[in-house]
Amino acid sequence: MSIFNKITATFQESKEFLKRSLEEYIMFSSEAKQLILKKKVILLLCQQAESRVEQLKSLEPDFEEGLIATIEYNKVQVKLHFTPEKITLNKEYIEGELRLLKPPQFDTESIVYRYLIAGWKTFLGGKLPNGALPKEVRIENNKVYYTLPRNQLQLLDSLFHSLENGSALMTNLKQGDLTIETSVALSWNNVKLQNLVQFLNLK
Repeated sequence: MSIFNKITATFQESKEFLKRSLEEYIMFSSEAKQLILKKKVILLLCQQAESRVEQLKSLEPDFEEGLIATIEYNKVQVKLHFTPEKITLNKEYIEGELRLLKPPQFDTESIVYRYLIAGWKTFLGGKLPNGALPKEVRIENNKVYYTLPRNQLQLLDSLFHSLENGSALMTNLKQGDLTIETSVALSWNNVKLQNLVQFLNLK
């Protein structure tokens, strides 16, 4: 075997080993055009969101479905139980759509703010007041819409860089695993492996 062939074989072996290691975090089902982000990845994404969004005090997967976020605004804590439903990829940004699984829950230690909460529930139907959420986020009925710069989302870029702008990803989060349905079949060949390893902080 020539030196070139040996190098090629070694590279292929290391690539296959890397893919097998990554299957602990991500799984592809090319036939069904699905990709599954395992709970380890979801927890990592939750930690990143907590560190980047000032109002977000905690974000964690629910045991059965979706995520639970705790947001603090003017001494009032708001708990949101939601599930991601859709992500649209654009050139400079992504648009996301979430569905609230329960009405927002409000809590506070302040008696004054307890009266305000009662007012919110009576006069606003439990809707969040303006300013309680980041400006890129809005709530309409039981839907939450958000916009984020695409260059801040290393994981999405690593996994879906080959998809066309305007592509829609349908999402479903059950028991901590996020299933993403795409319009085209994807495999490890479409993934930026080095970027993905860097994101997951694998050694």
